[in-house]
Amino acid sequence: MRRVSIAALALSLTALLAGCSQEEPKPLHPTRSPGEAAWYESTKKQQQEYCAAYRAHDPQHPIHVPSFASAMSEDEFADDFYNAVKKKCTPA
Repeated sequence: MRRVSIAALALSLTALLAGCSQEEPKPLHPTRSPGEAAWYESTKKQQQEYCAAYRAHDPQHPIHVPSFASAMSEDEFADDFYNAVKKKCTPA
């Protein structure tokens, strides 16, 4: 009887350790950058305006960067948002 309970305990501990060592599941969707999040929070009309400004490449009418809560500096966020606009507005 003693051997059975020791074997059961060893098996239980092995299963517990195996479960703890597994990687956490990855999210179904990759995490968005703050610039991408700002893009998705924009209305369809705003997104169209961003794309029109991006395609025009007109320094007199640059892309309006929305305000968005982020740990990035203002310049870092502007670059990140521009990259998101470039990704969304460039034909595949």
